[in-house]
Amino acid sequence: MQTGLGWSLAELGDPANTAADLLRIVAAAYIADRTTSRPARTLHRELRLSVHLDAPETWTQAALDAAVDLLHWLTGDTWTLEILKAQPTTKSAKPAVKIHPVQTVSLMSGGLDSLCGALLCLDQAESTVFLGHVDSANAVSRAQRLIHDQLRTRQPGLSYRRYVLRPTTDVRERTPRTRSLLFMAMAIAAASGLGAGKVLVPENGFTSINPPLEPSRGGPLTTRSTHPWTFYALHGLLRELSLDSIIVHNPHAILTKGELVAAALRPHSTEDGQLAAITLSCAKPNAGRPKGGNPNLNCGLCIACLVRRGAFIAADRPDKTTYLIDTLTGDAKQTFVHHRRHDIAAWRYATEAGFDDIRVLASGLWPPNTDFDAVLAICHRGLEELRRVPVS
Repeated sequence: MQTGLGWSLAELGDPANTAADLLRIVAAAYIADRTTSRPARTLHRELRLSVHLDAPETWTQAALDAAVDLLHWLTGDTWTLEILKAQPTTKSAKPAVKIHPVQTVSLMSGGLDSLCGALLCLDQAESTVFLGHVDSANAVSRAQRLIHDQLRTRQPGLSYRRYVLRPTTDVRERTPRTRSLLFMAMAIAAASGLGAGKVLVPENGFTSINPPLEPSRGGPLTTRSTHPWTFYALHGLLRELSLDSIIVHNPHAILTKGELVAAALRPHSTEDGQLAAITLSCAKPNAGRPKGGNPNLNCGLCIACLVRRGAFIAADRPDKTTYLIDTLTGDAKQTFVHHRRHDIAAWRYATEAGFDDIRVLASGLWPPNTDFDAVLAICHRGLEELRRVPVS
C-alpha cells in the first residue's frame, strides 16, 4: 500500500495501541476490498485477512466477531480475520505532530454534506481537527484541497489533515464499501492520539438510511456507509476494545440533504454558493463519462447527484454546480443519458410510486429503540426533494 502514515501512527498524535490496531485491521480490509474482484454470478467474495498488531491480546473472540460482522454488513462478503503479533518496533519518544488537546475530530471528505458539517462547526475550529483521506480519485482530492483553502480564509486557525492510504496494485472493485469505515477508523485513531472524545461523521439522514428507490435495489450491496446500524455496530466493536469513551456519530442524522444545506449555507451568500459548487457528491465520477468529459465534475444524473440537485431546490439556495450532463450536447449527451438509465429509472419509479414503508424498514438492520416514525418521515421528506428535480 501507499500511505502517509507510519506504523506507529505518530502522525495522528499518540494513539492507544487498540486504536492503532483497529486502523490496521480496517486498512487491511480496505486494501482487500479494493483489490479483489467480485464474481460475476454471485457478487459474493470470501476474504481472509492476516493482520499484524501491536496488542493482539485485546482482540478477543467477541471483538473479532464484531469486526467481521461489521465488514459483512458493509460489503455483503464473508470475512475471516487472523491476528498475528507484530515485530517489536522502537516507538518515537515524540509524536510526529505537536499534540494540543482537542475535543472533536470531524471528517471532511470533499462532499457537500461534509462541507455543511464543517461550516456548522467553524466556530469550534479551535477545538476541532478536520480529517480527510487522500482519495485516489483526482476529482475528490481536488475538491478537498479547494474546500480547505476556502475555509482557511474564513477561519485561519482551522486544522485540516489528509493522509494517503491506498493500494499500489490494480483496483478491481470500483465501489468500495469499506472506505467509510477506513475514514472512521482513521478518525478514531486520531481522536485517541489527540485526546478527543467525539468523532463527527457529517451526512444527511436520507442518504444515511439510503432507502431502496425501487424493488430491485437494496440488500447487502446497497451502500451502508453511515446507516444507523453501522454506527451501532461500530460502537459495539469499540466497547469490546475498551475504546467506547470515543463517541462516533452523525450529528445531522435527522435532516434531509435539503434541510442540511438550508442550515449550513447562508441565504443570498454568493461565497457559500461558490464554495458548495466546489464539492463532489457524484457516486459515479468516472463511470460512463464520454471521451473529453471533465472528470472533475459531478455527473448530474446518478442518484447521489439527483439528491444533491433536489437539496439545493428544497433549501432555496442557488445551485452553482456545473454538472457534466449540462456540458454535453448531441450524441455525447444521449450516450451519457443511456449510461445513467438505471439511475434515472430508479428515480422515476420512486418519485411516481412513492416508498413502500415496509420495504424501507426491511431493507436493513436497526439499532434498538429506533424511532421508525422518524425514519420514515426522513425518507418521505427526502423523496419530496427528489421529486422536485427536473429530469427529462
